[in-house]
Amino acid sequence: MDLSDDEDLLMIEEEEEDESQKEDVDSVIVEDIRRRLFDVFKMFDEDCDGLIETDDVGHVLRSFGLNPSQTELQLVSEQTAKKNGRVSFEDLLPRVVSAIQNEEWKDDTPKQIHAAFQVITSNNYVQKDTLLQLLTSIGEPLTPQEVKQFLNHVSIRGNGDIDWVAYVKDTCEMIASRD
Repeated sequence: MDLSDDEDLLMIEEEEEDESQKEDVDSVIVEDIRRRLFDVFKMFDEDCDGLIETDDVGHVLRSFGLNPSQTELQLVSEQTAKKNGRVSFEDLLPRVVSAIQNEEWKDDTPKQIHAAFQVITSNNYVQKDTLLQLLTSIGEPLTPQEVKQFLNHVSIRGNGDIDWVAYVKDTCEMIASRD
């Protein structure tokens, strides 16, 4: 065996050690996700049978800090629901771990909201009627109840303008203070 063979062996051993350390870190991360997700999951497991309603999947994911779209939620519910239409923790966990590891469902809400408003207005204000039309007809439309909640939390000037920058800032601060 010559020197280059020894160097090759050392490199292989180092790569195997690095891979082993990565697996250890991954298992710690997965266990942390498991523990934290279980804490959130059991808040929605009303009859303590290890199952939640498919309608609660979105609440669990958002309480866990994830932000899937309605379409993504529907897909997750379909993929994880049992025959009785309920979802088990063990079925939901791998999907959540995968989403976190692949950086899916990240909450980029403030950036997305700013980008959306910048498409419809060149300043910090948007007309109430224009905004309500957009919120109820494009993308995932708001329900009448969601529109009412929105209007209860936004300041509308006498001319019908909404200061969307202040609204986004206040809303994000309120959400962050809950975490």
